[in-house]
Amino acid sequence: MTTRLLRLTLACLCTSVLFAAGPEDSKGPEPKGKNSKGGKGADGSKSAVDLVAAAKPTNNPTPTFTLTSPVVKDGAALPSEFTGDGAGASPPLAWSNVPKGTVSLALVMHHLDPEGKTKIYWLMTDIDSKTTNAGKNATDFGKMGLSTVHNRVEYASPHSKGPGLKKYVLTLFALSAKLNLADATQPVTVEALLPAMKGKVLGAADLNVTYTRPAGASSEEEKRPARKGPAPAAKGE
Repeated sequence: MTTRLLRLTLACLCTSVLFAAGPEDSKGPEPKGKNSKGGKGADGSKSAVDLVAAAKPTNNPTPTFTLTSPVVKDGAALPSEFTGDGAGASPPLAWSNVPKGTVSLALVMHHLDPEGKTKIYWLMTDIDSKTTNAGKNATDFGKMGLSTVHNRVEYASPHSKGPGLKKYVLTLFALSAKLNLADATQPVTVEALLPAMKGKVLGAADLNVTYTRPAGASSEEEKRPARKGPAPAAKGE
């Protein structure tokens, strides 16, 4: 009789614990939320991938390798002269402490738009490792590639659609070999450049700049002034 009573008491206690725990605790591990790493954003779109940033070494092996400009400090606002609301000139640049073993350099200026698309504003390849600077509006310190902003071989000056501060990153890659881009679609695109650099990046130096369109400026990105000359045609087009 005593044993039977003890069993009934234990059964009641177990039932009480299960109900107290509630349905949430009885479930397995909760799946990742929509906004977790690698999941989807609030709008249901996939998480953005910064293609240029992903090409840089995970751990910067050469922290002394720097990219600077006499007209703008890192993190500061780009003067209007170098934007689509001004003369649209490319900014002068200087770099120092290039990693040992560097054979070639490549410059990429990009912006990650609200939709997560990597937009290329300036692309230069085949920069000689002995070169240490580029002047204002310079086009001859390397081989210029294609800007995706308006599909032209030129510096696409920031002239963003819509109001608000936008961030642009200029990245100089130090490469251990001269890239073989002869078979790539011409003019060279960032889609051809980044895979060609894989395994050859000795270091990367960033210069971050911002720009905010002035009040009353057009919100239509298509009105960006383009330089004279026809847009280049890629192979196969």
